[in-house]
Amino acid sequence: MNRGKNEEIEIGISGIRKLTEVVNNRYNFDLAIYASTSLKRRISKIINQKNLRHLDDLIQLLDTQPAFFPEFQLQLSVDGTEFFRDPAFWRSFRDDICKSLDRNHQKIRIWIPGCSSGEEVVSTAITLTEAGVYDKASIVATDLNSRIISESRKKIYQNSLLEISENNYKRFIEDESADFSKYIHKQTQGFTFADDLYKNISYEVYDEPEKSKLKQVNVILCRNYFIYLTAQFQEKLLAAFTDRLMSNGYFAIGNKENISFCKDASKYVLVNESEKIYRKNAG
Repeated sequence: MNRGKNEEIEIGISGIRKLTEVVNNRYNFDLAIYASTSLKRRISKIINQKNLRHLDDLIQLLDTQPAFFPEFQLQLSVDGTEFFRDPAFWRSFRDDICKSLDRNHQKIRIWIPGCSSGEEVVSTAITLTEAGVYDKASIVATDLNSRIISESRKKIYQNSLLEISENNYKRFIEDESADFSKYIHKQTQGFTFADDLYKNISYEVYDEPEKSKLKQVNVILCRNYFIYLTAQFQEKLLAAFTDRLMSNGYFAIGNKENISFCKDASKYVLVNESEKIYRKNAG
């Protein structure tokens, strides 16, 4: 096979339809939640990483080897890629949201759906620590299966991630001397974070919204995830978030994402336009 490792594979509509049917029938998982362009790009990446020849090989692998499906879901998940992505968001989260919640609540419950490789989870824990409210907070991090959860929990991160994350942290603090290293432990193969950052974090599989017991959360952080989903599933997911978010609770998406077309958008007020932070209406 002479194909380059990162070369995108051409995937047609009939191939996607066949893959979707196999995954739905075998694993009761609907690939139709993903926007077409994003799905094709990620499937192409999986085929290359597994050294497969074409889409039919991937379909056969999924159809005959159920143990591969959790890995397949993991590869479809949206990576956080860096800590403190969009530093201005984290300043607003610390200075506005955390202060408001600290004034009005004895306990703060935060839900991070689609936690993937855990960068957003750790960034949240550090921000809560910087705001002085970590001890009254609990973070629930969820994703589609236990394999993805295990990849997020106390992960060893590659050193290649450290420089951009340190720079993001300094921009978040607005101080070039800010010390990101106080939170990390260097390892032979990368770096991890201090155990104290994980003490108020729990992890749950969240694969069927209607069956989830998650209720009465103060904050939902779902940044840079909506953009990978179809409009129909965005609508469904926002309805699930609305049901679980307390009145006057906060909901954040990525700064390039949008919920205005969703029916539930009328139940929110935009409190930070540049960082796409919403507050659920009272009542």
